[in-house]
Amino acid sequence: MVLLNIASLFRTIIIILVIYYGLKFLVRYVFPILLKNYMDNKMSEFKKQQNAVFEKEAEQIKKEKGKVTISKDPSKDGEYVDYEEVK
Repeated sequence: MVLLNIASLFRTIIIILVIYYGLKFLVRYVFPILLKNYMDNKMSEFKKQQNAVFEKEAEQIKKEKGKVTISKDPSKDGEYVDYEEVK
């Protein structure tokens, strides 16, 4: 009975050590590689999205080149009054 408990204790300690060193290996070597790949993919998607926006803006600028439009800015309602400071 005592021998069985000691064997179970050693087995439990070995399992804990395997899990500890396995997680340590994953955190040190595997997760950084996965994170780097993830970040590279997100950066390439972001660059593609930005290029699409820049191309769209450039196309719109080319389309509107030479076209004159006058629009009233609603935030500048009212008149400009020049004044002198009196001392």
